[in-house]
Amino acid sequence: MSAGHTLPELLIVLTITGTLTALAAPRVQQARDHAIVRDGVTEIVATLRAARSAAQRRDARAVVAFDTAAAAAMLTVERDTVLVHRFGAELGVTLEASRDTVIYGPSGRGYGSSNTTLIVRRGSAADTVTVSRLGRVKRSH
Repeated sequence: MSAGHTLPELLIVLTITGTLTALAAPRVQQARDHAIVRDGVTEIVATLRAARSAAQRRDARAVVAFDTAAAAAMLTVERDTVLVHRFGAELGVTLEASRDTVIYGPSGRGYGSSNTTLIVRRGSAADTVTVSRLGRVKRSH
């Protein structure tokens, strides 16, 4: 009775494993890109909601400035930098924005943000955030 496996049997197993891994790798990368883009969009939405809340709480103007080159967002309230998110450095995503700032007044209403569109991308994955002219945030899937 033989207790081990023959070399041809091991080679067949390794070939099958390698083929299955090669077929699954692109799907795993796509799933990873989608998850990372979703994280980036979640951070943008949280930043915009924090801006609206800070404007109302402090009874002041809150500005979210987008840096598309660095894929970053910075929240400023009354000249105080409250929050900085560097999506590009943290997540490896790119950011496209139709406007470079979204402004919230003391009432929490948006000013000058008329349908601002923000697109977060990584690989083949992309997701969009839209800010209405009143400052409402909508995430597109």
